[in-house]
Amino acid sequence: MSSELTLLPPPTAIAADGQTIVADELVMAVGTFGYFNLVDIRISKTNRRYFNEAKLAELAASIKAKGIAQPILIRPVTPTDAEPQQYEIVAGERRYRAAIMAGLMAAPVICRPLSDLDAAEIQILENLQRDDPHPLEEAEGYERLMLTHGYSADQLADKLKKSRSYIYGRLKLCALTTEVRTRFLEHPDTLPPSTALRIARIPVPALQVRALQEIMEPHGQNSDPMSHRRARDHIQSRYTLDLMHAPFLLTDAKLLDGATSCAKCPKRTGNQPEIYPDAKSADVCTDPDCYAEKKAAHYARTIALARKRGIPVHEGDEATRQVSNYTWNCDSPLVVLGTPLGKFERVAPATGMAGSMGTHLAPDARPQPAAYVLFADGKAEALFDRSAVQAALEKAGICESVGDRATRQASEQATTDTPAQQSKAQQKHAAQLAEQEAKQAKAAALTAERVSLYRQLRNSIAGGMSLGALRELVKLLVRGDYGMTLPDDLLGDLYSFEDRGDEGVCAYIDQADASEVHLLLVDLIVGEHLGGAPWYSGDEHESIGHQALLAMAAHEGIAPNPTTAEDGPATPDMFPVIDEDTDIGALVAANIHRIPELAAQVIDNAPHHLAEFEAAANANGFTYKSGKWHTAPTQQADDAPHQQADSEPTDAPAAAPKRVTIQLKSKPATPAEADGPIVKVKKIRNIAPLTQTESSAPNTKEPA
Repeated sequence: MSSELTLLPPPTAIAADGQTIVADELVMAVGTFGYFNLVDIRISKTNRRYFNEAKLAELAASIKAKGIAQPILIRPVTPTDAEPQQYEIVAGERRYRAAIMAGLMAAPVICRPLSDLDAAEIQILENLQRDDPHPLEEAEGYERLMLTHGYSADQLADKLKKSRSYIYGRLKLCALTTEVRTRFLEHPDTLPPSTALRIARIPVPALQVRALQEIMEPHGQNSDPMSHRRARDHIQSRYTLDLMHAPFLLTDAKLLDGATSCAKCPKRTGNQPEIYPDAKSADVCTDPDCYAEKKAAHYARTIALARKRGIPVHEGDEATRQVSNYTWNCDSPLVVLGTPLGKFERVAPATGMAGSMGTHLAPDARPQPAAYVLFADGKAEALFDRSAVQAALEKAGICESVGDRATRQASEQATTDTPAQQSKAQQKHAAQLAEQEAKQAKAAALTAERVSLYRQLRNSIAGGMSLGALRELVKLLVRGDYGMTLPDDLLGDLYSFEDRGDEGVCAYIDQADASEVHLLLVDLIVGEHLGGAPWYSGDEHESIGHQALLAMAAHEGIAPNPTTAEDGPATPDMFPVIDEDTDIGALVAANIHRIPELAAQVIDNAPHHLAEFEAAANANGFTYKSGKWHTAPTQQADDAPHQQADSEPTDAPAAAPKRVTIQLKSKPATPAEADGPIVKVKKIRNIAPLTQTESSAPNTKEPA
């Protein structure tokens, strides 16, 4: 059944002959039950508009056969020329529409005098519990409660028993542009809520449309719409930028006309944490076009100001090639912001030699640039005089002067020095060391506290983890910075829930039973290794993850079943015809990875070869135990089990549960006497699953 939703117009009810059908005279009383003509009832403009037509047809068929089980909730309204109906649906529009489709003229209702606010609240709550409520219509309902009736997001979260992040996530869907909304409403199966929310976070409408096109029609080997995981990675890499590496000041509100500073911009993740709960940093820009414009404006302003001040601006290939020399050469007279701290002299021990000149010197502490390099793409790189930068680093205490270093070294040797006798640089260094030691001590105490707690937890779960603790562990893998997501692009058919974003998966885990949580745990860990190496890499070697997958399958008694994109899975009719002349040993050796299927073929077509088959399988490292084939150390042919014809019967190899068991009998040395010529039967057929009755019946099949 399709999951697509369709925008349906208001239905037309058929007027009943005669008077309105009324169950009793008290039907107009407050909150009473009765039957009303459907022609006297109109739909609500604030209720849902999109419906699943297939499910609506199913409901209509059910109503036609059994009637309406639950009354429709309506309220009295003032008739108008355009809408002459006296009543309006508050909850139950699907039943109302299905009743009209079923040909009913009247339906059971409960009539209550409700205010607009009461009706809006009931509609929101009703839609959350009914079939197929669309997330966008849910979001629009929240928005109406906030704009029309003065609700806050916190009040909605409290009233609806939802988390604040859930409410903010739904409300953010209202930011979708018209084209994306239409796609989301009409095709929720190809554009799930988690992906739609990530598109809604893109603040520029044109970029939303571009992202939608890229996700729905990706280029490359796979032309299907992107899975949530691929869409998430694509949006994150293409439509988000780290502001910590911005070349301009985040507090500059005059850099671009019509744009505020990045520090106060709502497109910065840190300014809307409820909408970006999974953001790895507060300083992430979600508007790459604005970021690019600010960067270009910054470079243009920088170059214009440099030329006005007479600072040289170098252009061309030779100038741009020199930038690498300025970055890494310790002897170059010029340096750049990215020059590592270790390329300067007498770096203070407290720095740990980490970072670059640009990370240690604030803009107002840097010397005047000596020159600029202008790249072909408009980027401008400032060049600084090395000696001036060295002096600035020494002034800031990042590097030591020759005298300061000698003084510090002498001071370290003299244990009687007091703080009053130390220089300012020494005092600052001592304070930095003390602060570092305090932080290390705090970190050590926190580590000890967590280790102690974990030891207790480890002892507690040694005999088995509680369901609650297991859920928290799996949610940690989902939300943590481990790069783990469900392989819904490969196993999407296994998951019954639609929202496969981090919060959606965690919400499902909170209500899943232990077996489901265990499976999700394995999916998160092993799922990252299910795909093969990229086709363009040429790497055919199995990774550690693939090796672990094969080992886990072997422990569970599952033999590998190689397939190709052309052939598909192995089926019994792929094997050669098995007859009296078939070399069973060679057949087993040639199909060693298809032992279960081959066993089924022997059972159905040549059961008199079962003893030879089992011996050959044992010799090739397979044993049959507890209803499954298991890999085992290869046995010599002399050790293979033999069973005489008059011995007790044993279970025959089977390819799957509920297969008919067969007695294993040795092949006679010579063919038995027959009344007529020996006929070789060649029969190939697919094996159909047996019914419970067939699987439990005694075997009566005789060897051919």
